[in-house]
Amino acid sequence: MDKNKHKKLEGGKQCRKCPGENAESSPLISIITAVYNGSSTIEETIKSVSAQNYKNYEYIIIDGGSTDGTLDILKKHNGEIDYWVSEPDKGVYDAFNKGIDLARGEWLYFLGADDRLFDDSVLGKFFTKPIDSEFLYGNVFWGEDGEIVPGKFFPTKFYHQNICQQAIFYHKKLFERLGKFDLKYRLVADWVFNMKAFGLKSTRPVYFDTIIAVYSLDGMSTHVPDKDFSASRERLFREAFGIPFYLKFKISGAMGRLFRRFLKFLTLARRKGTDLFGPTCGM
Repeated sequence: MDKNKHKKLEGGKQCRKCPGENAESSPLISIITAVYNGSSTIEETIKSVSAQNYKNYEYIIIDGGSTDGTLDILKKHNGEIDYWVSEPDKGVYDAFNKGIDLARGEWLYFLGADDRLFDDSVLGKFFTKPIDSEFLYGNVFWGEDGEIVPGKFFPTKFYHQNICQQAIFYHKKLFERLGKFDLKYRLVADWVFNMKAFGLKSTRPVYFDTIIAVYSLDGMSTHVPDKDFSASRERLFREAFGIPFYLKFKISGAMGRLFRRFLKFLTLARRKGTDLFGPTCGM
């Protein structure tokens, strides 16, 4: 079936989840999942959300026009999903952007269709206390091998590495200030957004040393580089953190590489018994 000919379908509770009894003290969280032909995994994803002890959330699923039975699963769990829609899109970040437009929550969380929340207490760990931040993040379980990937980050790390998106809760204000995910970066638009967010003083990122989600290793960005991002990395990093920080980072990196080369040369010279400074004069 041609994905572009797929008829738009909708479902869910439609009214969306109404704020709970503790709405004044606990914020509404919008959980957004993008899926396309994910019938083998999406049900576990849905169950991990509906099992949460923290109930002041809405769950939105954006389907790209699945033809493999995914829609049957969405209909089966209609009572656990606040809103779902199935129609052609331009990829996962386009789907996430649709979810951002639909979200009513103060905080947004993006959960892959082959990922799941770690346990039933995840949301409660983050949103039962006052929050002075617009970017909360933690750790993920990387694949099924049980490896925990820590998410403690500093601006310099963004040059080589991104925070796993399943480890982040974004305040909606960030998308109002920075815009939505840039579809130019088809595989790592969240990396670009995260750099911009960390570059804002008002973001005040807060790290929690706790596991948020089990992250699948089957995602496309895990295996395929984003050529547009690679070509723009220097500029994006410079724009996010400023020219003075960028120059300091580059100079520090160059000095570090030079020092490591010198140490390597010194080690090789010692192994060969070479006197780097030539023969010394005796008295």
